[in-house]
Amino acid sequence: MKINHIFRFPAMLAISAIIAGMAVSVTSCKEDDEAIAGEPYFYVEGAEDGVVHMDVKGLAQDKWAFGAGDHYIVRSNCPWKIVPVDGEMPEWMKIYPLEGNGEGILRFYAVSNPMAQVRSAEFRVIINGSEMERHLVLSQDPSGPVLTLTADNIMLQQSGSFNEVVVTANYEWEVVADPNATWLKVERNEDKLTIGTDEPNLTGAERTATVIIRGIDENAEITTPINITQLDAIFFDDFGWCFTPMNTTADFCDEPNLGAVVCWGDQMLRIDKWIDPVKSANPGWTAVRGTKSKSAGPYTYSRHNYILFGTSNKCAGNICSPAITSIEGEINATVSWSMAGFTSAKNAKEAGNEFWVSILGPGRITAVNANGKSLAEIMTGECTIPYESSGNTPADKAGVHDIDLTETARFYIGKDGYFDVDTDPTGLEVWKSPESMFSMKVEGMTAQTRIVFIACDADNLTMETGEGWDVRAGNSKYKSNRKLFDNFKVVVN
Repeated sequence: MKINHIFRFPAMLAISAIIAGMAVSVTSCKEDDEAIAGEPYFYVEGAEDGVVHMDVKGLAQDKWAFGAGDHYIVRSNCPWKIVPVDGEMPEWMKIYPLEGNGEGILRFYAVSNPMAQVRSAEFRVIINGSEMERHLVLSQDPSGPVLTLTADNIMLQQSGSFNEVVVTANYEWEVVADPNATWLKVERNEDKLTIGTDEPNLTGAERTATVIIRGIDENAEITTPINITQLDAIFFDDFGWCFTPMNTTADFCDEPNLGAVVCWGDQMLRIDKWIDPVKSANPGWTAVRGTKSKSAGPYTYSRHNYILFGTSNKCAGNICSPAITSIEGEINATVSWSMAGFTSAKNAKEAGNEFWVSILGPGRITAVNANGKSLAEIMTGECTIPYESSGNTPADKAGVHDIDLTETARFYIGKDGYFDVDTDPTGLEVWKSPESMFSMKVEGMTAQTRIVFIACDADNLTMETGEGWDVRAGNSKYKSNRKLFDNFKVVVN
């Protein structure tokens, strides 16, 4: 890596001006006490104004070998030393060697500069026992301003709720609240923002606000918005509760089916580890178990703020929403959600793009909706799906079905509604695709109504979990059709 911008102390040009005010003591430069010829001098060939410039990239510290770094020629006729002004060499850079006698090579090393500002280190230069007036400075270019958020769109419950957003930036920033949203509260604790409200939304429609992250000083023109929506929905779940310190105890960490010890907050956790609302922040989501292993739960897992159905070799997975106890009497509602297909590490879309949605309890499906090349169709009157009445079969009753779901709909995910594990590992981008957004209208919904999501093709109009528990069904026609589920919402029509 060769630096074009250079710094030098001019050789033999009005030396008194270069080291003005410096008491120069002409002493022996060599062990045999042979006096130096002329005034002592030192300069770094190829540098200007006392500054050695390095680019932003630098070298990793494990690459700081003797021959690496930026090379500069030292011109001198006597002993010299380079001493950090602050007494210690900064961790992000080094100079080698720090002393010599006469001409030689200086090597400058630095790691990549993550900051939005230039950073520098200053050194005293001592020649022939006396300090030069001008210091030597190593200056490294900035990487430019970078800011990332854990979320840039926040949905708040109709009754009021709070969300956390972590801000990662390489420059100083401030928070600018929305002056028109007096209902919104924003608190900052170092790099974490808590955004939300304890006021219910009684406007009869969604209300919105925008919080701005704004740079300070030279970065004051850089602004990053966070969009906030307080829903008029009577129920909303974005599964942000999936990652909570409440569940990092030993009881929730050992998952042999995943081949390793996995705790809440890691890659994923099977539903039977978080199905109990008392032991977790789960508001009441449940699922059906299979019969092959009474101790094994279904193939439904928590991920980073969303739910994963199925595994790489099992076409399985289901989940049942909580009942909304705040409903009084019967209501007509629109139920919406996001469902995305899975793309493997080899960038292959899994073939099984079908899933089913049914009503457990009171209610009737009157309309369904999909976008783009995704499809939706009502199947009421054409099929039934067997399901355990509570949506959660206890271990001692595994495989029991004591109700048939008669209100059913079938959906197909379009080609642009797929999650990509390589390009979108946290599942933030896939939900922006219209083809991952679905909804249906339900009449006669009550406080006992629950919505069931079945991730497979429900082969032969049955509820197949991949464990072969339903005697009326064969295997699914697809070996694997993993899906991602998020953003469940119920709005009164």
